[in-house]
Order: sequence, then structure tokens, then C-alpha cells
Amino acid sequence: MSLNQLKALWVLVNNQASVVEAIDSADTLGLKGKALGGVFSSLSRQQINGESLVEPYGRSLGNRGLRWKLNQKAMEIAELKVLLKEVLEL
Repeated sequence: MSLNQLKALWVLVNNQASVVEAIDSADTLGLKGKALGGVFSSLSRQQINGESLVEPYGRSLGNRGLRWKLNQKAMEIAELKVLLKEVLEL
């Protein structure tokens, strides 16, 4: 996984509902537009035990992109948070 993908996952695990609009994470990731959407769509192709790690969760409220949700069938949020913390050295 790329550093941007790991950061995007960090944004998701730290969100109450584990749902984010791609555009809301632009400042954290330092990306905009298609590059930002590309990070989340590539995460949706990451599989753990046959499950996508991230899933599209409908259009954003402003109709400017998609919302994304962690798939807890792939990995528990608490476990993912611990792993990300170690990898990102937070």
C-alpha cells in the first residue's frame, strides 16, 4: 500500500461512522480531484479474506464524488487502527 492509502485508512478509522467523503480528506492527504478519488478507489480493490477493505457508500452530499466506508467484514476497526499506528509510527 502507498503512504496515501495508509493515511486515507487512518482518516477512516478515526471517523465516528467510519465513513468519509473523499473531498473531506483532501487536506489531510494533500491530494485533490482524481488523485484523491484514485486513492479511495484503489483501496476498494484491496482484498482481505475475499472482502474489499473499503466500499463506496453513495454520492457525497454535494454530489462531488463518493463517500467511502470501511468494510468491517474485512477487518475490525480496532485491529486496523493498531496496525496503522505501528506502520505510520504515530
